[in-house]
Amino acid sequence: MTPAAADVDPFALQQAEIRASRLVATFGFTRTEWDDLRQDMLLDYLNRRPRFHAGRGAHRGFIFGVIRNRSTRLAVQSRRRPVFVSGVSEKVLIDSICGHPSPYSAAQLLDLQIDVRKVVDSLPEHLREVAQMLSQMSVDEVRRETGKSRQRIYQLMGEIRQAFVEAGLAPERGVR
Repeated sequence: MTPAAADVDPFALQQAEIRASRLVATFGFTRTEWDDLRQDMLLDYLNRRPRFHAGRGAHRGFIFGVIRNRSTRLAVQSRRRPVFVSGVSEKVLIDSICGHPSPYSAAQLLDLQIDVRKVVDSLPEHLREVAQMLSQMSVDEVRRETGKSRQRIYQLMGEIRQAFVEAGLAPERGVR
C-alpha cells in the first residue's frame, strides 16, 4: 500500500524517487523494484516524521537525512545479495562501490567484511550502536541522533578503533 499523497511532503517524494533511481542504476536493483524502493523510503520517513523537532533543524534537512539513511541501508543490503551484471567484472563492481580502484580482490574484501563484522559484533551494545550509525551517517548526524556531544562521539570512535587495533585490523599506517 502506497502512502497517501496528501500525507507525503513533495520534497520527500522527490528525494525518494531520486534515491530509488540511484539504487536501481548503481546497486543491482531491477526497474520493477523501483516503486517498492521508493515506497520503503517514504514509509520510513512517515514513521520517523513524528520525531522531527523544528528546534533541531529544518524539516527538509530531516527529510533528506531520513531518506538518505534508508537508501544507504538498502544499498548495503543489496551488496549482501548476489548481483549479476552481464559483461561487468566483480572487480569493476567493487571499484565502483569504493569510488576508487580497490587494491583488494573480491575474496580479500569478503574476508575483511567478515573480520569487521566479528569485531563489531563483539563490541559492547553502546559501541556497536555507534559503530553501526557511523557506517551510515556523519559524526554530526550521529551526534544529533544520539544527543551526545561531538567530543563524546570521538571518544567512542577511539574505543571502537582500539577494538579493531586489538583484533589486528588497524590500517598499516597512521591510525588516529
